Amino acid sequence: MFFSPPYTYPPAGLYTGGHFLLLGITALLIAAGLFAARRADEKAVRRIVRVSVAVLWALEVCKILFVLLLTGSRNPNDFVPLYYCSLTLYAGLFSAVGRGWVRRLGDVFLATGGLVGGVAFLLCPNTSLPRYPVFHFISWHSFLLHGLMVFLALLLLFRLRLNFSLSDIRYPAGLVSVLCVVAYVFNAVYDRVTGQTAANLMFVSKNFPGTPIALLYRVSGPVFPVCMWAIQSFCPYLAVFGLWLLVTRRARHTA
Repeated sequence: MFFSPPYTYPPAGLYTGGHFLLLGITALLIAAGLFAARRADEKAVRRIVRVSVAVLWALEVCKILFVLLLTGSRNPNDFVPLYYCSLTLYAGLFSAVGRGWVRRLGDVFLATGGLVGGVAFLLCPNTSLPRYPVFHFISWHSFLLHGLMVFLALLLLFRLRLNFSLSDIRYPAGLVSVLCVVAYVFNAVYDRVTGQTAANLMFVSKNFPGTPIALLYRVSGPVFPVCMWAIQSFCPYLAVFGLWLLVTRRARHTA
């Protein structure tokens, strides 16, 4: 069962006992990790980031091998790591081994986009639990990935006490913009070469039924790719930046 192809066994589904079980385990692991790192200095935080990123890349390689070898799928949507949450893999490398603005890019994305993307997926794991049972590699992979995203975001926010400015939006926006262009071109070329309408990396080219993207697709029409680019580039950062401003200003007033 643990490595079975999709739909071989009844899928766990959303907002079921299985979903809440994985969500509860993930929340406990995040809390335990933050408690264990409560006294970590910057050097220790960087070490934790490096180890976490290595684990994330190992899990991603295992997922790609699972898709190619055990499911037989050759659809790039299933194995190419080019979605919003996949950007944690690249931003994590920037944060772990980069210097200067490269490290700043990684830190800012992990602390903002990683937090929003991780929480959003844990609450609505559309790409795993509707296709696989609870005790399956993909289900556990997806919750480990997004749980680590939330853990790393909170670790950087609380232990490194990152400060943000509105100008920092250029870091996540730049990263997302570049990869949205890469994904859009790839999707178009893949569909033209194969004669299919399948590729939808970064969700910038086509509808994704059964998700909020479907509503945006219906109302946005031909500007759907631009809307998806703008939402992914700016909204996660602005959401966390606004919350950070609220918390820091309240802390100053109460100090």
